[in-house]
Amino acid sequence: MYRKILVIVLVSIAVVFAGCGTTPSPTPTPSEMVNLESPLYIIEGENQVEGFRDFCEELEFLYEHVGLLGGYPLTEVEEYLEMAKECNSILIISPTSEGIQEFRDLENKYPDLCPISCDELESEIESHSLPLIYFSQDIGAEKLRGIIVASQVDPSLAKLLSEGVLLDIPFRYENGLLILE
Repeated sequence: MYRKILVIVLVSIAVVFAGCGTTPSPTPTPSEMVNLESPLYIIEGENQVEGFRDFCEELEFLYEHVGLLGGYPLTEVEEYLEMAKECNSILIISPTSEGIQEFRDLENKYPDLCPISCDELESEIESHSLPLIYFSQDIGAEKLRGIIVASQVDPSLAKLLSEGVLLDIPFRYENGLLILE
């Protein structure tokens, strides 16, 4: 009888202390939320997305340092892209063939700004609803890299992103909610 009680007590103690003293993972696991932080760079290419300015204004309100780049062919503004590599960044891409090609060109020249390869992005677009949102961590630069593939963005999406994002999992934005696919 006493052995059973002793075993139950020891097992209970072992369960309570399980995991104590383990070293935390240096990078977040894919299922945990991480916060975007300043400085933040928002990049839109030549193929513009409706609501980009309002989206950026909200991010500027929410974060202290926000850099904007938009309306230009991305491979022609190298000086700004070099600065963007030193910040957390979000690419805003039109879901058109021209927008995807622009992303492919950016990936060829600046792969470290892209959270996902263009081939993977095209596969995700085929299997998920738009708008598609995807974030990853650039471990070498210790920066977050995100992409939003959408026909339009708005300030409420900026507010939701400021509450945290999931890494390495595609999700979408609908009716003011972030939805896992």
